[in-house]
Amino acid sequence: MRPDQRLRRRLLAASALGVGLPACGSAPKKASALDDGLALPVLADRDEDSSRGIFFGIFRESALPDMLIDVQDDLRRQPAAAMWFTRFGAAFPESQIRYLAQRGVAAQVTWEPWGFDNSPVALADIVAGKWDATIDAWAQGAARVDHPFMLRVGHEFNGDWYPWCLVKNGRQPQLFAQAHRHIVERFRAAGANKVRWVWCFNNDSTPAESWNDPRAAYPGDEYVDWIGIDGYNFGTSQSWSHWTPFSQVFGRAVGMAREIAPSKPIVLAELGCSETGGDKAAWIERMFSDIETLPNVRAFTWFDVIKETSWALTSGNDSWLAAIQGLRRASIRGNGNALLSITTTRR
Repeated sequence: MRPDQRLRRRLLAASALGVGLPACGSAPKKASALDDGLALPVLADRDEDSSRGIFFGIFRESALPDMLIDVQDDLRRQPAAAMWFTRFGAAFPESQIRYLAQRGVAAQVTWEPWGFDNSPVALADIVAGKWDATIDAWAQGAARVDHPFMLRVGHEFNGDWYPWCLVKNGRQPQLFAQAHRHIVERFRAAGANKVRWVWCFNNDSTPAESWNDPRAAYPGDEYVDWIGIDGYNFGTSQSWSHWTPFSQVFGRAVGMAREIAPSKPIVLAELGCSETGGDKAAWIERMFSDIETLPNVRAFTWFDVIKETSWALTSGNDSWLAAIQGLRRASIRGNGNALLSITTTRR
């Protein structure tokens, strides 16, 4: 990030928090601490041992070359993984996967069942083979790349906000499991055997009904490499939300994931914290401590954008500094090749 870009980011963070600019010649103490953090050398993880640590991934809405540079500039840490969203109607992202692989960063691709015209794709249509041409084109692309990457299909299926959710597909959890298995089988038939399959549920089911329990939609160990969990602290940013500690966002869901598949590694595939309703910096600091205690959790991906609220790590000087400091903990890893070599849990 160029100095003028960093200044603009700092000004935006100050504005969001209602902080005035310092008078000429006087810098706030916290701003000085952040300046010290931003002066730290960028950490690059050369250790390809996958047996230890928790791997840091990030999602930002920018082109991958710019994103990798900006993340390192902002957070003084090379990420292990970069995540993005794409649709069934989109071409296989071969160039993006190759670009990241050349830089030792794992690709985390979220593949959403939206059609060519942004229409919803029914789970029953996937099972019936109506999308096999698209699935096979992606499978052939994955075989051609011949490099591991993480592929998350139909995430948060136990919510009520996506067309592939169980609530919109006949309340049939086994239908989701069948669709997942169908896609995996088509990839394997094409020789795409290096895909790391992420089966991902939301930390809370909406609605909280027995048919919407993620356990009923699990496709089986043979078809899953990682258990993914999405969860956020919305704070008081929504009419229905309240400030929720990191341990409460993920603790119960991690327990469920271990019950479903005790030997599978877990990725917190999306997480974030609002600025509204509590101390975001303290939340981030505690997150880096608490995540080390969650069994089987080997990776997390921060949702670093402004959407429902400001999830960005750089949304305020305090949270920005907490992120820089937390990412320098010995337990946090930044090697994408090591991440992609994980096959079982360490605990």
